[in-house]
Amino acid sequence: MSSLYSISIPVILNVLTVTSDILKKANEHASEKGEQISEYLQMRIYEDMLPLQVQVYIICSTSRKAVERLTGTAPAGSLGDVKQERTLEELLAMVADTAKVVEGVTPESIDGREKTRVPCALGKYSYEADLVDYIQGYPIPTVYFHLNMIYALLRGKGVPLGKMDYITPFMKKTFELKSTS
Repeated sequence: MSSLYSISIPVILNVLTVTSDILKKANEHASEKGEQISEYLQMRIYEDMLPLQVQVYIICSTSRKAVERLTGTAPAGSLGDVKQERTLEELLAMVADTAKVVEGVTPESIDGREKTRVPCALGKYSYEADLVDYIQGYPIPTVYFHLNMIYALLRGKGVPLGKMDYITPFMKKTFELKSTS
């Protein structure tokens, strides 16, 4: 049976792992092509879209907010202003620091809180939800959405990413991966 922990913390950690991995792969690609990674971090699919670096920020801020709601305690520290321009190294450190915050959550600290009601805000809307509905309805879809945007932006720049770059961290926790070749 699934628990609040199992539907949230491992998923968020996997998203953070993939985010870090594909950013590192983008850096390698930029170096090989003689391009500046800072240009990649400002990419958008369309002019009214938030740039790649903000996609990373949103994954981290959403993950931290999920931890706060799950545990009832705000994580220490701050990510700073969303509009602040960041280097790749700063983004990777943000992802790593966020992963440490998420790793600090134990099953014992959140399981049994499934029916706890939490206040939520989405743009101009506010609502209250129990933790299971909140986790399944906002942070999990949100971190996937922004990870997908990062992936799409990097693929559009020619970074050699494939499906395995995206799903392997998720599969490693479930399956023993063996090469078929």
